[in-house]
Amino acid sequence: MNLLNASVALDLALLGWLLFVPAVLLALRDVRGSFLAQGAQQHAWLAGLVFIALLWTLQVKMGDGPTFGMLGVALYVLLFGRARAVIGLLGALLLHTWLADGAWMSLGLNGLLFAVLPALIASTLQRALERWLPKNVFVFIIGNGMFVTLAATAITSMALLALSMNVTAAVATTHYGDYVGYSLLLAWGEALLSGMIFSALVIFLPQVVLTYREDSYLPPRRPRL
Repeated sequence: MNLLNASVALDLALLGWLLFVPAVLLALRDVRGSFLAQGAQQHAWLAGLVFIALLWTLQVKMGDGPTFGMLGVALYVLLFGRARAVIGLLGALLLHTWLADGAWMSLGLNGLLFAVLPALIASTLQRALERWLPKNVFVFIIGNGMFVTLAATAITSMALLALSMNVTAAVATTHYGDYVGYSLLLAWGEALLSGMIFSALVIFLPQVVLTYREDSYLPPRRPRL
């Protein structure tokens, strides 16, 4: 999590901007004219944006090592899809950088790691599950809420850890194995929590889960005689 507030080399920061800006423009193109139609969807999208920005401020530091915290990004992607999630996570990054007095120059690199990377991983895995596994509501909830979240969070955490240690020179790499284990343990805990929230939303508020299609995952109702 060091990269949220850490300054990086100028060339790496510029590379982050060069890659992040097209990703945002592509997301804006994909949602043009049909962003969020219903009030509940808009409220959930905005609430998630603010919640994630505040979640990133809850970090714990392991001695002289890097800081760790929950990401919350995989669940956001599963709820609103890749394009809307990238835009929302950009808003969360802007809000967090402002609240935490972060490094604005690093915003492009942070956007790649905290928005684009988890969005691509989660959306790709979600499409794979939809294609290869049975279209069942329990498969949808457990497969996405648990395993997709775990994979996207773990891979993103590994990328953040590697860059925070090697690029920003935050700490020595002597305890790298311990940090990897801590990151994976935290990712597993986040997957459990996200799975519970995701299942509750699918059951009680399916209209805010834009990636859920009831006609595909629930059997058709029998007409009453």
